[in-house]
Amino acid sequence: MPTGELTQTQINQSTVMLDNDLMNPRYTYVDYLSDHQQNVDYGLSSVQASLTNLNATLDDEIGQNVLIMNKDEVAIYDFVVSEEGYYHIEVDYKVAAATLNQITVAVKVNGQVYYDEMSTIEIPIIWQDESKTYLTDRYGDEVLPNQVIDGSWQSVSLYNNTYVSVDPLLFWFNEGSNLVTIENTTSSVFTISDAKLTAPKQYLTYQEYQTQNPGTKHDSIVDIQATNYKQKNSSYVQAFAENNPSLKPFDSVYKKLNIIAGNTWQLSGQSLSYDVEVEQAGLYKIAFRYSNNKFDFPVFRSIYINGEIPFEEVRSYAFANTATSQWNVETLGNAEGEFYFYLNQGVNELTIRAESEPVQNAVRKVQLVIDHINTFSLEIRKITGKDIDKNRTWKFTNFIPETPLYLESYIILLKQAITELSVYAPNGSASSTINNLQKALSRVENIYDDYERIPLYLDDLVGGTGSISQFLGDSLQTITNQPLYLNQVHIYNNHTLAKANANFFEVVGSTFQSFFASFTSNKYSLTKEEGVVDVWVNRPITYVDMMQKMADQTFTPETGIKVKISVMPDPNKLVMASAAGQQPDVALGLASYMPYDLAIRNAAYDLSSFPDYWEYSSQFAPGAFVPYILNDKAYALPETLDFNVIMYRKDIFDSLNFMVPDTWNEVIDILPELQKYGMNFYHPIAGGVAIKWFYQTSGFVYQFGGNVYTEDGLRTNIASKEAVQGLTFLNQLFTNYALPEQVVSFYNSFRYATLPIGIADFATYQLIKNAAPELTGMWEIAPYPSITTAEYGTNRHYIANGTAGMIMQETDQPDDAWSFLKWWMSTETQSQFSFTLQSTYGPTYAWISGNINAFIESPFPEKHKEVILEQIKWLIDVPRTPGQYMLERSISDIWNTAVFDGTPTGIAIDRYTIQINREMRKKMIEFGFLNTNGDVIRPYTIRDIHWVREQMLNASGGYHGSND
Repeated sequence: MPTGELTQTQINQSTVMLDNDLMNPRYTYVDYLSDHQQNVDYGLSSVQASLTNLNATLDDEIGQNVLIMNKDEVAIYDFVVSEEGYYHIEVDYKVAAATLNQITVAVKVNGQVYYDEMSTIEIPIIWQDESKTYLTDRYGDEVLPNQVIDGSWQSVSLYNNTYVSVDPLLFWFNEGSNLVTIENTTSSVFTISDAKLTAPKQYLTYQEYQTQNPGTKHDSIVDIQATNYKQKNSSYVQAFAENNPSLKPFDSVYKKLNIIAGNTWQLSGQSLSYDVEVEQAGLYKIAFRYSNNKFDFPVFRSIYINGEIPFEEVRSYAFANTATSQWNVETLGNAEGEFYFYLNQGVNELTIRAESEPVQNAVRKVQLVIDHINTFSLEIRKITGKDIDKNRTWKFTNFIPETPLYLESYIILLKQAITELSVYAPNGSASSTINNLQKALSRVENIYDDYERIPLYLDDLVGGTGSISQFLGDSLQTITNQPLYLNQVHIYNNHTLAKANANFFEVVGSTFQSFFASFTSNKYSLTKEEGVVDVWVNRPITYVDMMQKMADQTFTPETGIKVKISVMPDPNKLVMASAAGQQPDVALGLASYMPYDLAIRNAAYDLSSFPDYWEYSSQFAPGAFVPYILNDKAYALPETLDFNVIMYRKDIFDSLNFMVPDTWNEVIDILPELQKYGMNFYHPIAGGVAIKWFYQTSGFVYQFGGNVYTEDGLRTNIASKEAVQGLTFLNQLFTNYALPEQVVSFYNSFRYATLPIGIADFATYQLIKNAAPELTGMWEIAPYPSITTAEYGTNRHYIANGTAGMIMQETDQPDDAWSFLKWWMSTETQSQFSFTLQSTYGPTYAWISGNINAFIESPFPEKHKEVILEQIKWLIDVPRTPGQYMLERSISDIWNTAVFDGTPTGIAIDRYTIQINREMRKKMIEFGFLNTNGDVIRPYTIRDIHWVREQMLNASGGYHGSND
């Protein structure tokens, strides 16, 4: 085991060993800088180039050739360079005002990609608030203004989308002609014009800056509210109302937008720009009223004055940790004193940008260890098989002689990462932020002491909770995130700044005022107002607040219809409210089974009675309507959707040389190899509780062409040939092919490679996308596996649905309610809501609208969106009947008895069919469809996706997927 101070030779050898052992090693910009930084020439001359594309056109506004960059469009430049060397690339561009998604481009120089980040370069969208006069809602609270895109021409030096460096990316250019291509890899359209090569900058020290910028220190103070930024380069950075008397502005009763929220301003590269006006040119100090709740660790910000970092010391300036809920006032400076910045007379631009460059070298080492552990653990599984013999006397170096060297390399790289990070932490290596790295290091050292028996420590390596992989994966996000909460910026000289935190009496006084106000507030309460469309929403207040604001800004002015949107804390209140005659006009965010439950009790309004219902509905997925149909009447619109796709680990599939399965038979084909290495495939039925729901159990019935009900809806059809085939196939996946019957968390199992492939829904997709940073670039999605039969062809049907919106039967203003529902579910409104939701609260608030056109415009990665859109064509849900609960429970019991008790599927189906039909008959009698003799009084008709498609086709001429 390596002891003592590490040498650079040890670090380099460990890096090379692990990197060379990977099948597809990363080569990052951090690696590129490490290899070439010493050769950078800071004295190069700039080089200009225009577009050479034949389809470029002259723009009269700027007098330059421009190219509209649609998806996959490639801009081409020919740079004639007189001095070879490393240059930055700067481009002129303009973004359309309707752009919703981030713009990512891929750059090549002379056909080469020097490092991974060249494929994910961001063209930033510049955002401004529509107004700095904050509107208030009906309760007096300030609400966030709309964000608008600056559609003017911009110049930007290229960075990758994670902004791993303070300075722009460097690219090598040969002497002579160099061909540069910039390809738009997203659906967001922008316009590009001239490009320029610029030399890297060597920064002055503060001492040099002082010498070059003499000036007078004028008595002055300029207070800038943090929320009063001029522009920002990320819509996710948001103002927030913090209820704290230490802040300005503050009101103990009403919310005041008074800070930039650190949880929205934590990604490297996110910047805010402010106008700073001073009466006289001269030297000024800059102070920040901020909070940093990152445990025992600073966050970093670069300071730009008029577009330039003035000196080295404010390049990734460290803002120290503050206690929780405490604020600090810090004047920029170092141990030698406070800094003075030269400002011109009049307006100057101050830009503050989040940075992670100081921690990137350590992060790169951690990521390399994670990548290698994933590969190494797979190699161990190849040798040991699924079941590791714990009684065997292992001498693992007989199989992999490099085992101790691998572990030594882990120890060296983790120790070095901790050493590099400790420099910034007030408690050094004991910092809470790097505590998980310490835990991982300790576990690696324990394994190293017994490396010959490493198979017995496989769970410690990658086994899940408490494993080395988990500790390291969790560390990545903790270390790289840079959350800074900002209240005010002060530009001043010879003034005393107010204390950072309110005193005891101020805190107690504001607390009592807030407490008493809580007894009189009726915010978002479920109270009916005369002449107002009353909308109940089964979602948190954050959603309701945004919906109310949108309705007040657009729907009411356009239609004259007033709307009150309230939180529905418990959807079951709808049934009780209906019985008490206190139901709303419109209900949103309902589980897909609820419209039917209300309709069968005459509490839901027949939406299909509106003449434009089916024409309007053709914007939605046909399969989502199935549970909303009762005897040819439709009672809801699908507000949101869900999807099922295959999610798989690319790194593992590449290592095992597997093809991604496209059919269920192909899934079965890869199971023996997966299981040989202690891995498996995840089916959603393993993630439920004892009772399995339709979405977990019934998919194969429909994939084999069956139905769960007879056409008259009076009996179950699970004993039909197709249904038996489907349920048998489902059960055999577990009894014959050993899929795991119970999985606590597919998210964790996917991260730790015990289940490197499986069926994922939207929630799982979001978790992996946003909460597994160690897997960035190592996973992908693919279509749901198909079943092909001679009679029904290829079928990818999956059972899913999202939430529903409906109108209640007792409404006294159905036309106004329908107008609101159509406005809410329109492409324009849903697109705006999806975009505003993510831009306000971040990527974890993704919204899959039931309106397909709106989803097409939503900010999802294009590659993933294409897969999801194709899969939504196959979305289907189970029709509802009065006795459907017994059917759902019984199909669950069929699976349980077949898998756990060994009962043949056919026998289990026969046994439960009797119970299901008995209960269905009882409920049909209860709801007046049959008499006590079982004779039909009122016919009950089951409608499926084909019937829904027919209604849409007749009304509008098409539906999602009809043109395929």
